Amino acid sequence: MAKSASKVLAFLLITLAIFLRHDRSCTAFSTVKPIGSLRSRPSSSTTLPFPIVPGSTTAFHPQNMASIKNRGESSSFRYDTIDWTALVKYPVGLAGQLFLLFGFFTGIDKILAHYSLLSRVPFAVNVVFLYLFNLKSSLFSTLPVSKSEGRKLKQENWEYNKRKVASWTPPGIAFVFGWPLLTFGLRAVTGAMIVKASGGRYGTRAIMSLMLHLSIGDLWNTVNNVEDRLGASVVLIYVLWLTKAFAALQFYKVEPLAGKLLAVTLTWLTAAVALLTRTWQINPDPETGEREPLVPMQHPKWSTKFRWEQ
Repeated sequence: MAKSASKVLAFLLITLAIFLRHDRSCTAFSTVKPIGSLRSRPSSSTTLPFPIVPGSTTAFHPQNMASIKNRGESSSFRYDTIDWTALVKYPVGLAGQLFLLFGFFTGIDKILAHYSLLSRVPFAVNVVFLYLFNLKSSLFSTLPVSKSEGRKLKQENWEYNKRKVASWTPPGIAFVFGWPLLTFGLRAVTGAMIVKASGGRYGTRAIMSLMLHLSIGDLWNTVNNVEDRLGASVVLIYVLWLTKAFAALQFYKVEPLAGKLLAVTLTWLTAAVALLTRTWQINPDPETGEREPLVPMQHPKWSTKFRWEQ
């Protein structure tokens, strides 16, 4: 038994090492710093420390949700063409990520079953494994999810300016508690509970419902943090809330306590939804002087590309 457990532990540690190889620094607990290659303008807002959204290297906080200039200036410009390229690539990229995730988890299941190691993975190892998956699910995304990738889509002289934030925006410490401790922590613990209740299998309906939620989070990062589409990101964060509720329901069907605990994270996500909605309301589109469209529209400042197209 001890020999089998050591094999399982070694296997999962190798898997986690592959995750971290692409990004050796853990950005979940780091504070956001100005990007040196971008020219910042003075702002009355205060920069606050906060962690990233699942799968992202950019923080989920209204002060760092986009890069825009001359916000609030009105003009006669109007968006008149829907960006069908974006509307096609978003679901294709999402489906591709889910396909890769399902293949990854079912592959692990087959390997463990072949060596008769199902149900022998320690609970603590599964918690660590799934916690890191909260941070690195974007490795399976076919769309860019970080600012460093997003800058490849923009001009070199692109200027950085922070968004206005709601007066009731929580202090930075609230984001430290809300994302890595409450949200990521409960996802990992409840996910491990589901794996245990499912006989040690990862490629199950319940776990994949959580992967759907993480994938929507990665898509949100693409739309909001890379492409700077504030309007479309508002729609996606409501979808993110719905997928979290769906995952909690699927967890509840397998292990009631796990479903209830996962549902607790909806409280924080509800606050995030309200905060982003308010951010969208008080930050007019610089091109039109009005609120940014909720549907992706065509404009030279916006471009949707897969990672291999950059």
